[in-house]
Amino acid sequence: MSFVNLATAGTISALKGAHYSFPRATRLREGMEWMVTDYYAKAALRHPFEARGLLVTGPSRIGKTTEIRRQIFSLNDGSTKMPDGRSARFVSVVLKGLLSWKDLGIHTLREGLGYPAEGRLTQREVWDRVVIQAREQGVIGIHYDECQHIFPKATGEARVMILDSFKSLLKQPEWPLMLILSGVNSLVPHITSEEQLAYLLRPVSFSEIALHRPDDLTELVNLCHAYADKAGLGFANLNSRDFYERLTCACASRWGLVIELLIDAYVIALDQGGIEPGLQDFCLAFTRRTGLREGYSPFSIDSYEKLFEARKIFEIWEKKRSAISM
Repeated sequence: MSFVNLATAGTISALKGAHYSFPRATRLREGMEWMVTDYYAKAALRHPFEARGLLVTGPSRIGKTTEIRRQIFSLNDGSTKMPDGRSARFVSVVLKGLLSWKDLGIHTLREGLGYPAEGRLTQREVWDRVVIQAREQGVIGIHYDECQHIFPKATGEARVMILDSFKSLLKQPEWPLMLILSGVNSLVPHITSEEQLAYLLRPVSFSEIALHRPDDLTELVNLCHAYADKAGLGFANLNSRDFYERLTCACASRWGLVIELLIDAYVIALDQGGIEPGLQDFCLAFTRRTGLREGYSPFSIDSYEKLFEARKIFEIWEKKRSAISM
């Protein structure tokens, strides 16, 4: 007997494959166009120049990585040609823990550029090879995700060296590289402490859901309805301010978590033959995701605000996520 429910699998694939276009995607796209256009114009002159970059920040699980990767995917589709005739290409590197500058260079070579770097190389040799490989492969920019990990325990002197090194990549005389540095808000003071580097990076911020902002409420309403339409479900019964406040609470005001919970709840509703999701579907989806006892959620308790604090809910989401990924 197969363990795959093909109907459910099809629904999950359709919903996870969907993309909701947030207004922030427009801001990010504008930043990418500004950065790449500046690079193209300067590269066409065939003189040494400074590249520009983006500093993309916001709380965890807010959707930064998804939006950046989507923009990079579009940039890498071959339609953007550079003055040397080659298609523009960006690579992404995820910082998964504390790294030295040499370790970051090795990680960049291996993960971003597909080059089998050896640990015995010196720091300078490592970064020389990053530039050489980027030039040979036509890579004009690097996205460093979770960039805050390179700074936490760095002393003042080490931090200055790291910031100066990022600046050097932007100003590299043989092959300048655009940078997208993304991470949580604690990354901002590190970057802005180096005035010249901050000047070369355009800030793009992603914020949490705040329902007192009319635009955020409208966006949340549109998001719920868009995914319901994709699932073939109605949404009239839950279309209320009370529900959106409960949903925001359950997801710790994080857009990314809202999307995850919507998909889970809609799949449950469809599996049970429903034509519209109900509070019970969201309650079950929430408790399955967080590991809390069945029936204990912001969707089932009247005074939920007193029992579910955003920071603690987010920690539960992340702890459960870490346990699943192990």
